[in-house]
Amino acid sequence: MIRRIEAGIGTRPVEGVMAKDCAEFIRAVTSSDRARQQFRLVPGWILGCAVQEGWIETNPVLATRRFQHERKRARLTKEVYATIWDQAEPWLRLAMDLSLVTLLRRDDVVSLKFSDVRDGFLWVVPQKTEGSTLVKLKIRVGDELASLLSQARDAVLSPYVVHRLPDRARPSDKRAAARQHHTQVMPEQLTRAFQDAREAAGVCRENPPIFREIRSLGGALVSESGGQLNRFKAS
Repeated sequence: MIRRIEAGIGTRPVEGVMAKDCAEFIRAVTSSDRARQQFRLVPGWILGCAVQEGWIETNPVLATRRFQHERKRARLTKEVYATIWDQAEPWLRLAMDLSLVTLLRRDDVVSLKFSDVRDGFLWVVPQKTEGSTLVKLKIRVGDELASLLSQARDAVLSPYVVHRLPDRARPSDKRAAARQHHTQVMPEQLTRAFQDAREAAGVCRENPPIFREIRSLGGALVSESGGQLNRFKAS
C-alpha cells in the first residue's frame, strides 16, 4: 500500500498535495470501496503527521469523500455449526457449545472458571465491562449448561472450564503475558482453532462465519423455541 501511495502521489512536495489530488488517487488506485477506505486512511495518517510537524496547515485527505463498506459475514446455520463441530477438538467443541448455550462472547468463554459457578448460577463479568461498569451476568445453570460443565471436568487439572494442554511446554517467562495458567486457552487460539475446524469442514465460502456468529445462532434458537435465556444483570 505504501508503495502504491508513493507511486501515485509520493513524488509531490507535501505542501502541494491538494484534496483533489488525494481524491483522484483514491478513485484511480482501486474500484473496491473496502480498499478505498484503506487508501484514504493511510494517506490521512501520513499527511496528519505533516500537519503535526508544521509542514502544512490542514490535512487534505480529510476533505475527500468517505467510502462506506460493511463486510457482511455469512450467517451460521445449525447445519454448518454441526459440520464445524464434527471437525473440532473436544476443548473447542466445549467452547462452541458454551457460547451457543450462554450467548457469551469469545473472550468471556475462555475466561470462565469453575469457581464462577456457585449457588446454581454462573457469574460472569463480561470483558467489555471489566474495569468500567463491572456489570455481572448471572446465568442460571440449567440441565444443558450443567451437562457442559460436567463434561469440562476431565483428567486435566485446570481452573478454567475451557482448557487444553499445550502442544509443548514453555518456560513461564516465554508464555503470553496474559496467560495465567499453562492450560488456559487464549482468545486468539480459540479463533484460529475455529478457523481450522471450519476449513477442515469445507466451509470456505466468501466471508465465512466466525466464532462470534455462534452467539447469533444461539439467540435465534432461543427465539425459535419461544424460550428466554436465563441471564440477569447482577450488581
